[in-house]
Amino acid sequence: MAQKILKKTSVKPKKSGCVVFATKILGDKWTPRLLFALSSEKLRFCQLQDSVGGINPRTLSKRLSDLETSGILTKVIFSEVPPHTEYSLTKKGKDLLPILKSMAAWGEKYAK
Repeated sequence: MAQKILKKTSVKPKKSGCVVFATKILGDKWTPRLLFALSSEKLRFCQLQDSVGGINPRTLSKRLSDLETSGILTKVIFSEVPPHTEYSLTKKGKDLLPILKSMAAWGEKYAK
């Protein structure tokens, strides 16, 4: 009987792979914070650093590069004086926002 219940509730291998893929994007310490910061506006590097608080510039640069490579955000470099760069979410990145909102609601419910 216990085996039948276990089989019904276990995650299918295909879906398990999808969870692994999603956690590769959202699983590190800074990515959810960065996505949340970019959820409402385009931001520059220093603005992102200030909004997530406490991130090392090298770590921020690496995370932003990884997210750009994954198609989660776009980076636009303005060649003016002084030059600056803005980051914004792509459609793929915006599709992660409902997940972040659900995580926030869960955290608010159980963090107490």
